[in-house]
Amino acid sequence: MTVRNKPGARVFMEVTLDTWPASSNPARDAGSYTTFAGPVYKDLPEPGRCMTWSGSIDIYYNSDRGLCP
Repeated sequence: MTVRNKPGARVFMEVTLDTWPASSNPARDAGSYTTFAGPVYKDLPEPGRCMTWSGSIDIYYNSDRGLCP
């Protein structure tokens, strides 16, 4: 999930969950929200792959990678 610290007027929000190297089927939720985007779900990656996640609130974006079996 991507969650705002202070809910307010609707803004663009997005959450994406995928495997790395990238798959062709990310789990994604995006739209105009007041509080949060998501949740989204995806199976754990196969050996040799990692899980990536990213989130956006308005113009702010962050991402990371982990859970590498």
